Amino acid sequence: MKYYYARVSSESQNLDRQVECFKELGANPRTIFQEKKSGKSLENREVWNELLTEWVKEGDTIVVKNLDRIGRNAKEVRECLIDLAQKGVIVESLDQAYLNDFLRKNLIEKEADSLAEAMLNVMLDTMLQVDLLRAEWERKELRKRQQEGIERALAKGIKFGRNKNQEYREKFNEIYPLTRDKNNPNYLSVKDAIKVIGCSKAMFYKLRDEM
Repeated sequence: MKYYYARVSSESQNLDRQVECFKELGANPRTIFQEKKSGKSLENREVWNELLTEWVKEGDTIVVKNLDRIGRNAKEVRECLIDLAQKGVIVESLDQAYLNDFLRKNLIEKEADSLAEAMLNVMLDTMLQVDLLRAEWERKELRKRQQEGIERALAKGIKFGRNKNQEYREKFNEIYPLTRDKNNPNYLSVKDAIKVIGCSKAMFYKLRDEM
């Protein structure tokens, strides 16, 4: 049986690219496990731990887009791969297909010896370091492109950020009704309302007159 595991580090990130890749390989959606958790540690990874403890068994395969989806800690990933191999579970990486034969032949088909484990340790350390450096470079390039775009926009006179008057208007619309009914337990005097809105007295009355 093949199971597929997709992970991103935060709620704001998207799993679609990994999931679509698995579907293109013919994965049944019921066998795709998705998780939005940091890759710094294997602890508190509920979906990953559920996959290992409740689903996979000897002879099964876990497919990931990249081994860094298992985790960013090379030591933990290595120990996890060896532990799975001892249980007869194969791990396949789509991006590091060159590692799949090594993992199968040295960890699955024969009992992993110290040399195989040492080789795996070096390979994973190197691979994950390269991936981390690549990710950092991509982040820097993205920030650079964003900054260049902002500078070009500013040069054209485009302004960023919300209009201050708009912020005052939104706060005014929320606060002004409280100044109209003294019987309201949340009643505010005009003086206090101006403080809450953060505008000047003149701006307060200007906003009132525009209603």
